[in-house]
Amino acid sequence: MPRPEKKSPTPVQNARDAAYRHLSAHAERYPDLLPQEINSGDLDARDASLAHAIADASIRRWRTLEFILESVSGHQSHELEPRMRGVLLGGAAQLLLLDRVPPHAILDESVSWAKRHIRHGAGGMVNAVLRKVAQVRGEHLPQPWEHHTDSIPLSEGGSLALNGIELPEHGRRRLGIACSLPDALLRRWETLYEDPTSAAMHTILKPPTIVCTKYASTIDEDAPLAPHDSPDHRVFEGHRQELLTLLRANEDLWVQDPASSSTLSNLKLDTAPERVIDLCAGHGTKTRQLRAMYPHAEIIACEIDKNRLQSLNIQFRDDPQVRVVPAKGLDERAIAWASLVLTDVPCSNTGVLSRRVEARSRPIDAQIKRLVATQREILKQASTLLEPGGTLVYATCSIEVEENEAQAQWASEELGLDLIDLQRVDAIGQPGDEPKSYRDASFAAYMRAPSAKAAEQI
Repeated sequence: MPRPEKKSPTPVQNARDAAYRHLSAHAERYPDLLPQEINSGDLDARDASLAHAIADASIRRWRTLEFILESVSGHQSHELEPRMRGVLLGGAAQLLLLDRVPPHAILDESVSWAKRHIRHGAGGMVNAVLRKVAQVRGEHLPQPWEHHTDSIPLSEGGSLALNGIELPEHGRRRLGIACSLPDALLRRWETLYEDPTSAAMHTILKPPTIVCTKYASTIDEDAPLAPHDSPDHRVFEGHRQELLTLLRANEDLWVQDPASSSTLSNLKLDTAPERVIDLCAGHGTKTRQLRAMYPHAEIIACEIDKNRLQSLNIQFRDDPQVRVVPAKGLDERAIAWASLVLTDVPCSNTGVLSRRVEARSRPIDAQIKRLVATQREILKQASTLLEPGGTLVYATCSIEVEENEAQAQWASEELGLDLIDLQRVDAIGQPGDEPKSYRDASFAAYMRAPSAKAAEQI
């Protein structure tokens, strides 16, 4: 029998429709969320911006919001069907975290959405629960959150008083609910930092868009770029379309946080490399940095993801110095070929959770076990690509020791690489701080293959 045709999804109607669909899809996978772009359909810029704001606030503060929803409703969120979970989450995010959004509009559209996309009777539950959530919202307090049980911290600074609800008494659990982070992650950070409050609060920030200007020949004085504490970066203050226009007009500008760019800018080599491999090129940010740092080098950019590979091909199609190759496309001619190999490996993203909001709730221990194995396979491959005396840069945007210092030590012991230096960059920024001081966290290890003479002696 022929399979019945799949019904095409109905067009996105408005901002809340786009956000609730997006959150419902995430609810099917929670807590192991994927980095998916919201489908805003043909919405105008204003409505698309609202849809993104709802989705971002909901995912960034998922555990916070569901703690409040469970407290007022008596329902365990994980037992709800995904669409019910999505609409309640998005509705609560608007009522508690977004200003200048009329509560009656949130309630009316959320109820209508539930009736259309779940079933008619679902509207009653949505209405009852969200009305109780609206009553929870207290006044906006200017003072920072300091582990209070009757308020939650806000991304923009200050805190929101809660009416009739209190956070858990246990310190770690209270911090986890307040900043929407899993207990297992905070346990790790207690070992790393002793007091993980600052690191946790950093993750609820809405990070600024930071542009690397170090390699720019000129910078238009009229461009919406404000100073950053790093002299090699600026903070972009315009709209998305303005950013795209700026980057298209200036190929020597790109979006990159100081913690990311420091991985290569702090690299110290006696001579400029002639042949470079970017083994995990991703979106090509560090490939562009390599290209700017070593304009005469032959560069190979590798990527395993098909979409990113296509993007890299478009980005470097007119550049004679950069060759884009599938990650599995390196042949025997690349063995012992490179003077410099960069491995910006897949990682847990725990140093960039303010940007990678979908990564904040993942089961961290299982994830790291899987990632450590992948990272070691990449390191093994990278070591074979180095010419004698060549340099390997191992980089992550994680703050977990297993993915960082432990991996560098493993590469030194198991792959025979000389460990030259380690660089751990801590995140900077708390709610209410100025954008110019913001920075992600990152890690880099700099290693060198034995020289030909040393290899002969082994």
